[in-house]
Amino acid sequence: MIRNYLKIAVRNLVNNKGYSVINIGGLAVGMAIAMLIGLWMHDELSFNTSHKNYNRIAQVMHQ
Repeated sequence: MIRNYLKIAVRNLVNNKGYSVINIGGLAVGMAIAMLIGLWMHDELSFNTSHKNYNRIAQVMHQ
């Protein structure tokens, strides 16, 4: 059953090359951006836990 699904998928990829490139490229770009956003969120939410009262530390921003 899975073999038939793979055959159909490969056949569609070969017959519709332009759409396949656009779809696979869009998927790759979307996954890369999602990973970058996740890394950025992790960096923004992480802080140094070596201090005694690390849960009470805050950063004040001034413009």
